[in-house]
Amino acid sequence: MTTGSAVDRAYAALFGSILMPSWEGVVRRRDTLKYLRYLEASQWAPREERAKREVADLRQLLSHAGEHVPYYRELFRKERFDPRGVSSTRDLEALPLLTRAIVRERYAELVDPAHRGKNLKKGTSGSTGTPLKFEYSMTSECWRQAAKVRGYGWAGYRPGLKTFYYWAAVSAARPSLKIRADRALRRETFVDSMKQDIASRRAALALFREVRPNVVVCYTQSCAQFARWILDEGLRDWDDIPVICGAEAVLPGDRAVLASAFGPEIFETYGSRETMLMAAECEAHDGLHIQEENLVVEVVKDRRGAPAGEPGDVVVTDLHNFGMPMIRYVNGDVAILAKPGACACGRGLAKLSRVDGRRADMLVDRDGNGIPGIVFHVLFSDARREIVRQFQAVQSESGAVVLKVIRGREYSEDAFAAITQRFSGYLRGLPFSVEFHETIAPHLSGKIRTIIAERSCRDDDRTKGA
Repeated sequence: MTTGSAVDRAYAALFGSILMPSWEGVVRRRDTLKYLRYLEASQWAPREERAKREVADLRQLLSHAGEHVPYYRELFRKERFDPRGVSSTRDLEALPLLTRAIVRERYAELVDPAHRGKNLKKGTSGSTGTPLKFEYSMTSECWRQAAKVRGYGWAGYRPGLKTFYYWAAVSAARPSLKIRADRALRRETFVDSMKQDIASRRAALALFREVRPNVVVCYTQSCAQFARWILDEGLRDWDDIPVICGAEAVLPGDRAVLASAFGPEIFETYGSRETMLMAAECEAHDGLHIQEENLVVEVVKDRRGAPAGEPGDVVVTDLHNFGMPMIRYVNGDVAILAKPGACACGRGLAKLSRVDGRRADMLVDRDGNGIPGIVFHVLFSDARREIVRQFQAVQSESGAVVLKVIRGREYSEDAFAAITQRFSGYLRGLPFSVEFHETIAPHLSGKIRTIIAERSCRDDDRTKGA
């Protein structure tokens, strides 16, 4: 796949051969590019060869966890589990699942004492209504970045190509000078995809036309909304551009409208904040290849692997996170493992045929513009503080929005006010109120619905990106 002009490709080649190695290897002293070289070769290797290293890495992780991490030392003893006997990833089924509740309750015991204070810390966006804090080692970070570059590369992305990120803005603050310099060198442009009013769309389009990107990376629903507006207004005046979609599944309606607005090369990716990229679509557009060298991804029913072609819970093990091992972690998504067989692209990596995930409902602002529900998950994501333990946004047929909140351990009026100010800004003048609760009742399905839009089916269809 050819992406960008000769000048764009020349800069990307310069960035990849000189600037990026100098930054990653010399300045930051990270092994990202070493791992990337391995990943680029490994994807074409025989499956048996790759599986041999995967099992060796898994054994090393399990042995480390059983020896150094209090939670797993206790668990392995209780389950009479010996990492030395592991000969296949299926041997993980002998261990119980790691839930979000366990991570919260046993957080300190899940962190390797030798890594305490050295790990990177982040938090999930809380798409189940309850944000989660976690940590991971620098080695894991390098693998994650390498996996991202490889997976995005299947869509034509290369570091240094002009990339337009139509992405959620986690913070309202202006990026630091260091981040701005890094983005400038990488030629990355970021736009807050959650602002879907007409003025914001026009500003995003003007910047898009100015940049003339080689690749688009986006939140699926919000970019589908943006694309539909472009088509409705007859605003497309650019050649085909690959689009890499994340955060939400790409439904047929999303793919069709994105293809009309940007070109036929639409690529779905699947990831999470806990592990970053887990799977990505290649040029064959037939499922999503799992990043097997970095993660063990299971699709399970009742702790055991679900048959290929049947839906199950996504359970993931980061093979390189020695700082806070999360072994058989249930991330809350549902997916379907593809049946074994060669992919037309020639890569031997296993595939997910579909990721159902959680497709957040869409709220509507004062002028009828769609507001992706995921924006509110992003606003409440904070790795440093548990300001809100759980939330639910409910929009009535009149348009009024009620935010139901359970206060977190580190709740403060000032911090919460800053969040709600941004929250109300997306509603553009709609009536908005906050209710504090001790509990939030689950849906009849037993799941917590974080976004509820109480409007007619006709209005719901008009605002969804499908």
